[in-house]
Amino acid sequence: MKKLLFVLIAAMLISLLIFNGCGGSTKTTTTTKPAATTTAVTTKPAATTPAATTVAPKTGGTLRIIAGSIPKDLGYGPEKAPSDSFQMIPVLEHLCEWGSTKGELVGVLATSWEADHATNTITWHLRNGVKFSDGELFTAEALRWNVQFNIDHMTGTGTNLIASLEVKDNLTLVMHMKSFDWQTVQNLGLTQPISPKSYLTAGGTVSATDNSTATEDVRKDWARQNCIGTGAFTVSEWVRDDHITFVKNPNYWQPGKPYLDKIIMKAIPDSMVAAAALQAGEADMWADTSSMNDILQLKDKFTLVPGPGMFMVMLFSDVDEASPLHNVKVRQAIEYALDRPTIAQTLGQGMFEPLTQMAPKSAPGYNSGYDPRPYNVDKAKQLLADAGYPNGFTIKILGASGGNTNDVMALFKYDLGLAGITVDPDIADLGRYFGAIFGRDKGGWDGLCFTASGINPDGSDLFVHYGPNPMTFATPNIWKSQAYIDLCNAAIDPKYNNAVEAAPAIQAALKQASEDCLFIPLWRTYEASVVWPYVHTEYPKIHGIIWHPENDWMDAH
Repeated sequence: MKKLLFVLIAAMLISLLIFNGCGGSTKTTTTTKPAATTTAVTTKPAATTPAATTVAPKTGGTLRIIAGSIPKDLGYGPEKAPSDSFQMIPVLEHLCEWGSTKGELVGVLATSWEADHATNTITWHLRNGVKFSDGELFTAEALRWNVQFNIDHMTGTGTNLIASLEVKDNLTLVMHMKSFDWQTVQNLGLTQPISPKSYLTAGGTVSATDNSTATEDVRKDWARQNCIGTGAFTVSEWVRDDHITFVKNPNYWQPGKPYLDKIIMKAIPDSMVAAAALQAGEADMWADTSSMNDILQLKDKFTLVPGPGMFMVMLFSDVDEASPLHNVKVRQAIEYALDRPTIAQTLGQGMFEPLTQMAPKSAPGYNSGYDPRPYNVDKAKQLLADAGYPNGFTIKILGASGGNTNDVMALFKYDLGLAGITVDPDIADLGRYFGAIFGRDKGGWDGLCFTASGINPDGSDLFVHYGPNPMTFATPNIWKSQAYIDLCNAAIDPKYNNAVEAAPAIQAALKQASEDCLFIPLWRTYEASVVWPYVHTEYPKIHGIIWHPENDWMDAH
């Protein structure tokens, strides 16, 4: 149940962050000064660099992966859940993506791109000689069809900012934009093209030019069960909610890859069953394990491939002037009262990282050595007295049912109780919980909210979760200072071409968030793929949507 809850929260956050174009762009600036020059970005394809190893990769074999779930929709983008998209990475590749935990962008299907704010265009230069697994060439026209499909179906973050598309030549697509920023480039770069020919003909079963409703329904149904991409593998078998089998694409564009012959992903949502199957040798890899008990029990026998984890945070409902939380001293008191290092140690058994700011140490926005409110109960009591609450008060904390929420609430109750604050836990079912934290118009909660947010290596969490126009925590009951809003807008100014350039501005905005006590960063969770020592993989090291299965391989075993 703990694993399932973690997957649900992570999937919902990733969905809102990347795959749901209906929510709007991550752009927060309304008026900006355009950059005067064109900036070209030439990149080294992430897919050409194998996982670090001291020996040459070996070819052949079947990698058996345990996952909490498998894709429910293979190739029909408008209906895909986020987990469908990243679990189909063996088949579907990005234009560009994050290349490391530092957040820089590297090309995959695109070799380079230019972001020109003077002409309001983004120009994509595509890799020559790439084919879809049905034999069709991946061209600028194929990419144009995919992007237009996303525009027409209101899917894909950033597509709502595209005014028109222009095929310049066979390998060059120009996006004429209404407006854009560096986040728009990276969001559009995460496009995963499918074969237009295979979709339009439903795998050869209908006419490509017949657009009748019946035929389109056939196409949709076919795409839900099939997917033709440019990736290193193709789907040979799919049994819904049980397993999916990927086999080597013999026409893959990278010579000599993939190393594996086959990947079988088996759905085992129960962590006890998954752990038993791995130890019994029924699988080679258990992906995205978040159960600390399982990780600690398995770490001596197996290899851990760490993932990005999740940010755990405390949010305030503080726009109501009658609420104690409207007073910044009260919010600061709550942060001082929480012994984050001890809580992280208790829950994570030494594997969680207590946070002082909303950024990991590797992120562009991290402020080195910054710890504005370390644990101090006496300071918390003094601030409460200064705010007019010398005897404290009672407050609700919203949390999601399942997982370790009850344990977390008990720790919160103890710490805040020492400062004089009485905690009234509000444990909600997932429907009410997600409606409260993600509802743009009718969402919200009363008091505090314990929740999670994803970790992006470029620091864009600041904007998509907590910015002036957030995509996730979009409820109207979170107060934000004008100073913070201005700094967010400054960090997304078009003069920056990427997160690395914008790092000082991101740092300033994150620091202002802490000064305002906009939220309380609590800890970073630990997750890992648990693999037998003969398995070589980097999944999911950078992010849950980044995986290069063409580089995975296994020693003889």
